[in-house]
Amino acid sequence: MTVVKPLGAQLMASGYAPGSISYLALSHYHWDHTANANDFAGATWLVRPEERDAMFPASGPGAPLTQPSTYRALRTSRTVLIHDDDYDVFGDGTVVMKKAPGHTPGHQVLYVQLPKTGGVVLSGDLYHYPEERTLNRLPTFEVNPDQTVATRASIDAFLAKTRAKMWIQHDFTGNAQLKKSPAYYD
Repeated sequence: MTVVKPLGAQLMASGYAPGSISYLALSHYHWDHTANANDFAGATWLVRPEERDAMFPASGPGAPLTQPSTYRALRTSRTVLIHDDDYDVFGDGTVVMKKAPGHTPGHQVLYVQLPKTGGVVLSGDLYHYPEERTLNRLPTFEVNPDQTVATRASIDAFLAKTRAKMWIQHDFTGNAQLKKSPAYYD
């Protein structure tokens, strides 16, 4: 994957600077999902305790597939530890962090309800590619494959109930068709 424009430049093109962002939530701790996290250390970090513990272990090596240098500044960020399956960020149902363990201990997906676009679920790594969904396949590096299976069933039921779309983060073909900053969905 080639990033043509860094995240900071994309934000600036949209009229925002990293320091103006109020909340940061990561789907999980893998290096390809934490690359710009240090830029948002001034935001309030929304994280599940089991994920934070894996990222910042009391002793010993950290979790596999991490790059701690990409998120080290979050250790001292304002933090909200999410204990509920669903965490309604603004209390109005428009932005909800949904518990989705299996890929990592505290993996989460993001549900966003947009006025014109409707509901969208950002999958994190619940699915890496659409083929995992259609062929019912799991990656070999799930922390807990049984949890992943249960989480997928739960999120798929949520998608059916709400008629939300799922945007799969590693789906290069699907993502190529999505709007890019400074364009947006409303």
